[in-house]
Amino acid sequence: MITTFNQTRGAVPTTLSPVEIALEAGVTNERATAMIAACWPLAETFTGRNYFPVTGAVAIANVPEGGGEACWPRAPFPEALTMEFWTGLAWFAATNVFYLPEDGGVTGLAEGRYKFTQEGTVTPTAPAGNVLEAVRALALYQLVHSPARREFRQINAGDSSLTREALDGLFRASGAGILLAGEVRW
Repeated sequence: MITTFNQTRGAVPTTLSPVEIALEAGVTNERATAMIAACWPLAETFTGRNYFPVTGAVAIANVPEGGGEACWPRAPFPEALTMEFWTGLAWFAATNVFYLPEDGGVTGLAEGRYKFTQEGTVTPTAPAGNVLEAVRALALYQLVHSPARREFRQINAGDSSLTREALDGLFRASGAGILLAGEVRW
């Protein structure tokens, strides 16, 4: 039901040492730092969880005929949401719609288009050791196996969307998938 989801993020966790990853991969500190920062969103997409603060987020849901429910896409869930309904001209406060912060569910939705806006900042707990190791493995794997390090390169144009299915090969090859298996939110 959620068709669009945008987040404004806080600072990326700095618990991993880019120096160690740079030395192991044989790259510069700047490149290792950039790759670590790029791997956090990959881990979040794979698990459906946030690992660094979300200062603001908006989700758009299209509810089919007959109504239904929606679920906030990423855990940890915000304490409160502003819920609005599109009338065709403007957004108005949704009535008889309820948000359950413990599981991120929104109930009481009638047919139509809704906008859910996070209230406040959501700060997740510190990432577990297996998550840190998975992000480290992802960064290291991508730095070691990057196209710039291959003698013969082949570049293919295609879909660059980040879905759990699209990331599956990378997560299996790097070993990060098994490390994050217990973190995945289905």
